[in-house]
Amino acid sequence: MVSVDDIQFEQATIPAMNSPVIHLSHIRFGSESKPILDHLSLEIEVGHFMGIIGPNGAGKSTLLTIIAGLRKPDAGHIDLFGTCLTPKTRSTLQRDLGYLHQAHGGMPDLPMRAAEVVAMGLTEFNQPLWKTLFRSKTKQNALIDEALELVEMTGYKDHDFRKLSGGQQQRIRLARALVRKPKLLLLDEPSAALDSRHQEKLYQLLRKLCDEEKMTVVMVEHDVAAITSYVDSVACLNKHIHYHAKRGESIPSDVWTAMYGDHISIVTHDESCIGCVPAVKDSAKKSTHHGHHHV
Repeated sequence: MVSVDDIQFEQATIPAMNSPVIHLSHIRFGSESKPILDHLSLEIEVGHFMGIIGPNGAGKSTLLTIIAGLRKPDAGHIDLFGTCLTPKTRSTLQRDLGYLHQAHGGMPDLPMRAAEVVAMGLTEFNQPLWKTLFRSKTKQNALIDEALELVEMTGYKDHDFRKLSGGQQQRIRLARALVRKPKLLLLDEPSAALDSRHQEKLYQLLRKLCDEEKMTVVMVEHDVAAITSYVDSVACLNKHIHYHAKRGESIPSDVWTAMYGDHISIVTHDESCIGCVPAVKDSAKKSTHHGHHHV
């Protein structure tokens, strides 16, 4: 196992600018007859902020666990930071990777301070909890304080994690994903349990980390309207990527139908949305509505 003191945060692996942080080639997960993911290929560059949308059961969470090296695909190839992801390279690659899994309802029985929960992010993903709680505190305290400051939870460092609100717990979990200063951050519905103000702060923080720290962020979210002002692209996922819309692109209506079926609800919102279909001209009013439509 690798100790905290062995992890060189200042010299984290940085891929060459012409090398993608993530390269997925023909990924399949599940049986050939009923795959959860199938023929999925994707490249994401340094500093890119990508949102993933799709219906329930589309394979969004599964995709993140595969990228994180927590699940092995049944077919296909994965490169992270220009290196093939294998059982031998996984631990090394995970040092530059932060992962926030989807929040679940169960509360931990073990009384833990918020700082101790954040400290769990400094270890290997499969390392026992006690090795986190009882290791030397010299180097990790500064990293914990910095992560808590990023999510505006510094004052809750010594609070019992179990007694925090759902939104506060989610921000502590985000700090845990950020504490090792990852080059790649994977987030599964990070805005869950956050109010609108803290959702906005979250997206602003992620945008800043991409722009200033060249962090690469892949984020699963259901509300494309909420993230569209911040992300660089939106990937439409349902078993495979139906469409990858960059800023300024529209997602064709047949892609929405392919992902969600014929029974979809359409809403109208701000015209800056990535991937939305421009509204049609209202001939009765002789004017063009400038909102966009999507599910």
